[in-house]
Amino acid sequence: MNDKLIFQVPAEICKVETLADKTLRLRVDTTMELPPEQEALIMQLRNKQGYFVYSEQDIKQDDLQGLPDIETPKGVKTPSQRLRAVLYLFWKQGTQVQTPEQFYDREMEKIIDHFKGKLNP
Repeated sequence: MNDKLIFQVPAEICKVETLADKTLRLRVDTTMELPPEQEALIMQLRNKQGYFVYSEQDIKQDDLQGLPDIETPKGVKTPSQRLRAVLYLFWKQGTQVQTPEQFYDREMEKIIDHFKGKLNP
C-alpha cells in the first residue's frame, strides 16, 4: 500500500446529487486554504478514478489497509482519455503553433463553453 497515493485534507461534503445512472455526485469543499503543493497534487487527480474515504477524525494509515485496486480492462480508455487522445491527433495534423497542452486547454474551453451555452438560465 505504500506505493499508493493517499492524502487527507480537512473538508466537508457540501452537496449530494443523484445521477441518471443511479450513481451519486459528491461536492466536497476544503474547509481551509491548502498549501500550493497539496493543491497541485489534488489538481493532478482530477478525472482520475480512485476511492473516496471520509472520516470525521484523522485517518491513520492502518485504517486504510485492504482498499481494493481499481482495475480498468486492459486496452480500455476512459472517455476523457479518449477525448485527450483525439485532440492530440487533431493537434498533430494542424500547424502546431501551440504546445499540445495549450491546444488541449483551448479546445476544452471551447467544449465547456459550448455546453454552458446550452444550459437553461
